[in-house]
Amino acid sequence: MQKYTLPNLRLGATSFLLHAAYVPAVRFAAERCDDVALLLLETGGRGEYLATPGEIAEIGRIIAGEGTTLHVHLPTDADFDTREGARAMIEKVRRAAELTGPLDPHSFVLHVDFPFLHGTGREPSAEQQEWTAEALREIAAHLPAPERLAVENLEAYAPTFWDRWLAGTPYSRCLDVGHIWKDGGEPAPVLAAWLPRVRVIHLHGLEPRGNGASAADAAKPHGRQKAPETPVGRNLPRLFGPRPRDHKSLRFMPPELVDEVAHPLWKAGFSGVLNLEVFSVEDFTASHAVLMQSWERYQGK
Repeated sequence: MQKYTLPNLRLGATSFLLHAAYVPAVRFAAERCDDVALLLLETGGRGEYLATPGEIAEIGRIIAGEGTTLHVHLPTDADFDTREGARAMIEKVRRAAELTGPLDPHSFVLHVDFPFLHGTGREPSAEQQEWTAEALREIAAHLPAPERLAVENLEAYAPTFWDRWLAGTPYSRCLDVGHIWKDGGEPAPVLAAWLPRVRVIHLHGLEPRGNGASAADAAKPHGRQKAPETPVGRNLPRLFGPRPRDHKSLRFMPPELVDEVAHPLWKAGFSGVLNLEVFSVEDFTASHAVLMQSWERYQGK
């Protein structure tokens, strides 16, 4: 079985590379990379969608045998719009943390989301901010250490949105590069500012949805074309059209955008996980090839 690795970086894959039950899916990912993101995205009303204790024990044997590390993506089937939703999130995280405790995950990735704010441009109310801060304290208390809580940036919010809850706390960050790209933003300055607190990086590409540029246009070797009048990062809507699909292969991303993320990680000796957050083997292997090409460009500097 081929292991996909990157020079001087810990490469991760999701437990959804193989669309199967928890144990075979984790085994499939662990055989191929350095770290597995165990996706516990839905718990159900009574935790019925979570892995069983027996499955967790088998997952522990798999990662020990493969020598891989593991982190948990916490449930997303609750939010912080209401105090009741925040309480529900605390309970779902408690279940997930207790269940996966024997695996000693190095990080727990959390979505702090307010669906009612999507598209409104509004800020969370003072009450929402208060109960969210309280919920984060309780969530962190259920984890082995508060710094293992990694709050992820989400699309449709400015990357600074979560600063109000992270400032002055020991919590960490999960930097989702693909979410910033999808919003037409530039992740490089965010990476530079956040890097000391980042435990996990989600990297995934975009694909046109059918309006605007074609996939073939997006995949052109932009680095060999005439330099655009504006940076490529600010041309993402032109390249991919409105509402591009994300969590796709990196093969359509302009090489310079991949380099702006990967090269600082090699330069800094990033010790966290670079997780290719895609959900098919084809997208994973293609993205790995793109990163290896980026490494060659880094070596050639």
